[in-house]
Amino acid sequence: MVALLISVFLSDFTLLNKITRVVAIISLVLSALFSGAFVDGDRLLRNLQSESKEDRRQRFSQTNTILLIGLPNILIASVSYFLIR
Repeated sequence: MVALLISVFLSDFTLLNKITRVVAIISLVLSALFSGAFVDGDRLLRNLQSESKEDRRQRFSQTNTILLIGLPNILIASVSYFLIR
């Protein structure tokens, strides 16, 4: 909504695509970092063994929240890309 309001206020709808793309990419990278997707199997196993169930639940909750922020932005960026093009 903020990206839409900014693009309407400035009368530049390419900003909608740019803003939502940046937010989507940042949120996807952050969710991958928090989930441990960029570490190898041995390190992930050691991390999972050393953290408590509550810590793991909290980390996955944060990962899901950030991912749910990014998914609508991906959808909006895709739709705005094809509408502007």
